[in-house]
Amino acid sequence: MWSSIKKIEIPKTFNQAIEFQSKSKGTLFGGGTYLVSEKSSKINNLVDITGIVDNSIEINDDTIVIGAGTTIQSMVNKLSDFPIFVEAINYSCSSKNIRNQRTIGGEIAQKRVQSELFTYFVAINPVIEIRTPLKENIHLRDWDGKGIINKITINKIDLESSGFERFATLPSAPAFVIVAVVRRALELDFVISGKAKIVYGQTIKLADFSKNVLRSIISQSVLFFENDQYGSLEYKKSLIETGIQRAVEKI
Repeated sequence: MWSSIKKIEIPKTFNQAIEFQSKSKGTLFGGGTYLVSEKSSKINNLVDITGIVDNSIEINDDTIVIGAGTTIQSMVNKLSDFPIFVEAINYSCSSKNIRNQRTIGGEIAQKRVQSELFTYFVAINPVIEIRTPLKENIHLRDWDGKGIINKITINKIDLESSGFERFATLPSAPAFVIVAVVRRALELDFVISGKAKIVYGQTIKLADFSKNVLRSIISQSVLFFENDQYGSLEYKKSLIETGIQRAVEKI
């Protein structure tokens, strides 16, 4: 680890993990790739949850259930029938070595705005099983960040009726604009992120969708970007519009 770490707790149950986290103000530790890269001197205690979180992938007729302890490389290996999903994973982390360590639970908990995978997850809005230590199933967008993610349940139809697009200086470089779109029976979900302040999302009923509504989504989402080395806000507005068009074409 790093010099500021004084203690690593290894719980045997979720109840014990929550107790360790509360008493020692410990930081939950799974794959650890974000923690190790940041090496924050403010973190003194770790709670290693690798032994208690689920790490399986279950593919059913209508859903895919992924354990939060599953590495994102395992997802790449086992979910090749869903190329857009795999594409989002690979773009969010271009290093296979890191993908072999990074867990999907950690990626979601990090809530990284510049992550293609997290942006895509916000768009498809899976159900996550949270342990507090009680078990609770809620949609990702409703999660307040408390508790431990144990499983993620994704509707296959959302993977099959969604698309995303990214804009970066190089394929391996972090994206500065990311767009994801999901089409459902009665609505469209738009999620825009990148080098922005937040992951912006909006749900529109199909019956209400129009060019004016699309312009409004673009105008609202670009407010969370800045003029920087990647371009002006006007340029990013054009990229968001192009990204939405390309994402829709993939559906």
